[in-house]
Amino acid sequence: MKARYLSLEPLVNWRVEKHPINWQSLFNYKAPLVVEVGFGNGEYLIKRAKEHPELNFVGIDREWQSVWRTLRAIKIQQISNVKILKADARWVFGRLFAPESIQEVYALFPCPWPKRHHERYRLFSRRFLLRLNSRLVMDGVVWIVTDDESYFKWILDQAPNAGFLVSWETIGPGFFTKYENKWKKAGKNRFYKLTLTKEIHHLLGEPEELGLRTYRIKDFSPDLFSPKSMREDVVVEFKDFLYDPARKRAVLRAVVIEDEFLQDFWIEIRYTGEDWIIRPYEGCGWIPTVGTQKALDLVWESVEGSLE
Repeated sequence: MKARYLSLEPLVNWRVEKHPINWQSLFNYKAPLVVEVGFGNGEYLIKRAKEHPELNFVGIDREWQSVWRTLRAIKIQQISNVKILKADARWVFGRLFAPESIQEVYALFPCPWPKRHHERYRLFSRRFLLRLNSRLVMDGVVWIVTDDESYFKWILDQAPNAGFLVSWETIGPGFFTKYENKWKKAGKNRFYKLTLTKEIHHLLGEPEELGLRTYRIKDFSPDLFSPKSMREDVVVEFKDFLYDPARKRAVLRAVVIEDEFLQDFWIEIRYTGEDWIIRPYEGCGWIPTVGTQKALDLVWESVEGSLE
């Protein structure tokens, strides 16, 4: 397979870095830190980094296609002041950035999740704004550009008491990103820009990570195994299930949503020679949250129920 990204050097392996990350050390020089959430193909991130060599930039995106395209452009244009995180922004700001360490956070055309029952997936909820506030220096800025009026109004409703002075304006195109070009072709030329300037500091530490409880069971029958999903404060849905009888190993895909944070990972049920163990599958990037534990609990309850 040909490496389309050309170089992985700007990609930060956050799983092995000490949390919070020492960004000055990674960049090798001290400079104000600017973070773009959801950089798409990286057009604006790279443009700003080129125009402002006196700043350090971190881009966050969950999509590998966005990541490798941006890595490729960074290498081609020989940019040294950009680092990339492939991760969920909701988790990143709680664990990878120290309090009062960021100068500016911005997002261009974040997904508005327009359906009412999808509002839980929207970024920039009050909870998320409080987290951003705690990571910004005093007078630091969050700014968001959206084409969606209802999403713009929703963010305005989330902002009170989050520690920001809020202002907004309507603007025209000028960012030259993939989504801006898409909206221009659709006839949209009027966008909403919200600017949130930090004026009160909210002290929020790094969220506590749990020590997960795994399970050992006496027996396991894949034919009787049917775990139930859950939709409460924490949403757990089970998807694909695969079983290898020769190796006595099963894997189950779990999708977990809690506090607007989504995880998609695999749980393994494996015979050890004496019993069966239930645990998250190593190497698939899970985070030890309450939702992760609940998914394990539901799998254990299903297995125990099938043996009665």
